[in-house]
Amino acid sequence: MNDYLKSEKTKIRREFLKLRSRINPVLTTSYSINIFTKIRELSVYKRARIIMFYLSCGSEVFTDFMINLAFNERKTVVVPAIKAPKDIKMCAVKISRLEDAYQSVYGIRQPKINSKNVVEKNDVDLFFVPAIAFNTDGYRIGYGKGYYDRWLKNVSFKKTVGLAYDFQVTDKIPIGKHDIPVGIIVTERRLIQIKKIRSGRWEM
Repeated sequence: MNDYLKSEKTKIRREFLKLRSRINPVLTTSYSINIFTKIRELSVYKRARIIMFYLSCGSEVFTDFMINLAFNERKTVVVPAIKAPKDIKMCAVKISRLEDAYQSVYGIRQPKINSKNVVEKNDVDLFFVPAIAFNTDGYRIGYGKGYYDRWLKNVSFKKTVGLAYDFQVTDKIPIGKHDIPVGIIVTERRLIQIKKIRSGRWEM
């Protein structure tokens, strides 16, 4: 990633993190419920048996109640985890309850990784993806460490769903050659179905 693209992404990241931090916690809960109501109507969710959720942090779209409902629906839940802060490789780890995610890396909850609870990426039916901002082509700005872009490489974008508040969808996002889009974006107001990956990806 060149310096100009990195700088532009950093500016957008700061702007939208500031906006997101101002959300009233009551609205966070209300918006998150609206989002998951839409998700449960998606055929890709209804069909999915193994689902990768992220464990929400701070003002992100809240996922704990979504995970508990998925447990009740007898879906297998996996969450992202890394072995150490400097490890660039993310893996999917099965949990049976939220309390399994008792460790903290970068301030994010995760379970302990062992040989028995790691699930292969190709076995996951649906991936929920967080972001600081999305555009309507499905591209995202995350926290800048590249975990999801590396993880989602070679995953069908039709199996990926981005979760965001509606104000996080913007046309400002610059797209680099390594950026990976999601197939659907769900906000409290709308569902954006991405028809195809835009061919005009560019790096400034």
